[in-house]
Amino acid sequence: MDRGGKEQRRRDRLRDYQAQLEATRQSVAVLAEFARGRESRAADRPLEAEFAATAVEGCAEPLPAGVWVALRRGDLDAVVDILVQAATEQFLIAEHEELGSGYRLTAVPESRGVPDLDRLIAQVAALLRVPNDVLSVIAGWGPEDPRTVAEIDHLLDPRHGPPTAATGARPAPRPASLPAPTKAPADPRTRLTLSRAEFAAVLALTPDQRDVFAALTREADILIRADSGGSSAASPTAEA
Repeated sequence: MDRGGKEQRRRDRLRDYQAQLEATRQSVAVLAEFARGRESRAADRPLEAEFAATAVEGCAEPLPAGVWVALRRGDLDAVVDILVQAATEQFLIAEHEELGSGYRLTAVPESRGVPDLDRLIAQVAALLRVPNDVLSVIAGWGPEDPRTVAEIDHLLDPRHGPPTAATGARPAPRPASLPAPTKAPADPRTRLTLSRAEFAAVLALTPDQRDVFAALTREADILIRADSGGSSAASPTAEA
């Protein structure tokens, strides 16, 4: 393969790797919502310490407390970075040849760590006492799914009680007092109030016109304003 083809393949592999990191980031965003939900409920000791002490079957040691702190703060990039550093699986980006001992060309791989999302989900699930497979499904929904927030409360409330600390943005402060509403100036002109039937009689409407008029004024009052040229004219109101 020529040099141009190798560079293109490397770019394609890097794009695939970044797509995998972004997918992981979306699931981590859901776990961050779980972390904030758990933080809003009572706990016997700092949850980051409890997270670091939560063992996961098949893992030599738990992920560090910094992962929970980053989840609580919503620092998704920090969580992904820690997962990449702790990765046991590598994603091959490309290989290039180097001249080694004995003047022989040796293939040197360029790899990046694959974040172990399943490991993180298992540790968070164990801490929250939520079934692992349930948490995996919800994490796959993503943070924008309307089911996510409701499901978090549905899972946490029976296990850890209702929230005891305010979360999310605080509402904007309300003013201490509001100015008294300004009253509209009294209209010195007289008003004439007519019923629908009386107003229809004044207009000498036909039966068909009365039916149309009744339909139009069933849920409304009619205000007849004076002509623009006659400011002293009365403004009768016909009320149903």
